[in-house]
Amino acid sequence: MKPIYYIIPLINFFVAALFGLLLRSMFVYPLEGVTFLYILHTHSHIALLGWLYLLVYVLFVQKFAVDSIKETKFYTRLFWVTQLSVMGMALTFPFMGYAAPSIAFSTLHIICSYVFVIHLWKHNNVIGTQQGILLKTSLFFMAFSTLGVWCLGPAVGMMGKASAFYQICIQFFLHFQFDGWFLTAFLALLFATVFKGYSLAKFTPFYYAWITSVLLTYALPLSWYIEFPILHYLNALGVLLQFYAVGYLIKPVYSVFKQESNHIGKSVCLLAILALFCFIMRIGTQLLTMSETITIQLQTLRSWIIGFIHLNMLGVLTAFGLWLMIIEQKLIVNTWTKSGIGILILGFVLTEGILLLQGLQGFISVNWISNTPMLLFWTSVLLPMSILCFLLSYFKNKRL
Repeated sequence: MKPIYYIIPLINFFVAALFGLLLRSMFVYPLEGVTFLYILHTHSHIALLGWLYLLVYVLFVQKFAVDSIKETKFYTRLFWVTQLSVMGMALTFPFMGYAAPSIAFSTLHIICSYVFVIHLWKHNNVIGTQQGILLKTSLFFMAFSTLGVWCLGPAVGMMGKASAFYQICIQFFLHFQFDGWFLTAFLALLFATVFKGYSLAKFTPFYYAWITSVLLTYALPLSWYIEFPILHYLNALGVLLQFYAVGYLIKPVYSVFKQESNHIGKSVCLLAILALFCFIMRIGTQLLTMSETITIQLQTLRSWIIGFIHLNMLGVLTAFGLWLMIIEQKLIVNTWTKSGIGILILGFVLTEGILLLQGLQGFISVNWISNTPMLLFWTSVLLPMSILCFLLSYFKNKRL
């Protein structure tokens, strides 16, 4: 796909980062007439559906779609309809939250995703069983996750937004989007891009351990709303299986990183290292949730929950997605790109560190630093700055 189709997701990412900065500013400089919850919905929808979804979309089309004029026209038209839905959400959520117009644009996005899933499932040029299995598994989870969205209406009608059922539906969607759709999609791209020689004998136990872990770890958000002790054990088993599955990838991932660093530069490999480190941190955090007592305490610390979400969104998925863009030569390495990588990593590390400190202060009831909201705001400025650098790298090379 042409560079413009990679620029658009980056622009969405930039817009999402600006809304995130606005959220941080509201704790420091309160704004009249601005509803925090509306901005939060805008930020999350654009980041998830405008940045990550469209990034995977273009990478999937680039790697797996049938190469023909007819298919190119189909995917470009679908891309712009999907982007229209993202723009609609960006223009409606900040002013009205969940209302008829914003719900209509969100529904349009889901319909576009169904069209994408069905078409790519039927028409692809996948070479190799492993890539095909991971591709179709990720597409399945994409559609499967939306069951949570369709259940929101009945949940509100029967029990209201404050009900456990409503929250369970939201967590269902988020869990199978992150763990099922995005992570499995990036695994499919990893196997298609750099793991072409991975043996099938090792792939089979890896695959079944991974898929089982995705299903079982949904027990954790479920346990927040349902008093059922076995859920903690199911989550623990899921986390251990995920740890087991990742073990199969350590050696080939290390070999790839070592090989790629020789010709794309060490600064680019920092993205891959960040993604791998954050993924290990993610599993380590999930291991803590094996303790029911710790799980209950963590639920009350909002800053740690936000930190964990950003650990996934920025540390794992965004870093790995940008690395794949560079590997596939959809983002050229130049001064702007290197600056973007450095600023992104610095901003991520600083904001995550402050969120960790903020949560720790609440956890042990001390107050070492009282102005953490101000610190969060100013360090968060680095995130949109980094995305702007990636966008400028395109304009420097005039690749539109």
